[in-house]
Amino acid sequence: MLKHFEWAHDPTGTNTTEQGSCAVLCLACPQLGKNLPEDWESALPETCWLYAFFLVINANFCLACKNISSDQMDPGLNCGLAYFVEEQQYKTFLTDVGRSTGAGTVDCSWHNFKCPCGVSDLQKGEKYVNMDYLFFSTMQHMGDIAVLNVSYNIACQWSKHLWQHMGQYPSMIHLHHHDNKTIKFIVPKFHLPVHIKTCQITYSHNLLKGMGRMDGEVPKHQSITKAQSCFT
Repeated sequence: MLKHFEWAHDPTGTNTTEQGSCAVLCLACPQLGKNLPEDWESALPETCWLYAFFLVINANFCLACKNISSDQMDPGLNCGLAYFVEEQQYKTFLTDVGRSTGAGTVDCSWHNFKCPCGVSDLQKGEKYVNMDYLFFSTMQHMGDIAVLNVSYNIACQWSKHLWQHMGQYPSMIHLHHHDNKTIKFIVPKFHLPVHIKTCQITYSHNLLKGMGRMDGEVPKHQSITKAQSCFT
């Protein structure tokens, strides 16, 4: 992996490899310095959605069957260099870590790509402390994107105190200048009907401009595909 991403022969050594730098980025999503026009920041309000980043947050409990016996017997190899968060920092922050019950993940909503440093294991269910960490962690690799749309099945509750909670996390993953960004929180279409009417109006993909026909259910698509493969 280090060889393929041109870090294996770095004169300063492989230990200087930055977290998330070995992840394959979504080719179609906005990437600063790669596929954005020079004047993208001056886009008018009615066209700025063209340069928006679409993220979806969710958990996949089917992956619990991939549990290992222990980190000592079967250690991870990428150490936060690709899609999973850096394990030691993550578990040190959590302090009380039990057996993994699944995986939390942050994906590109449009193209099903995993985001850099946006995957980790879960302990005792899908807690805010895990999902917050993943969101802030992967945002460090998004660049200075001005428009962000975040889909999560409990976005209506999760987003209420998100920025206040950010102060409890390591400063290195804080999302600075978030007040200067246009950030919309949405509930995926499959989950939305069980929410109250206010949520169905406020957090609907169908009622927000620039959403297209996206459903915001990427991790669930992956769960269904995984389940189907187990029966074939």
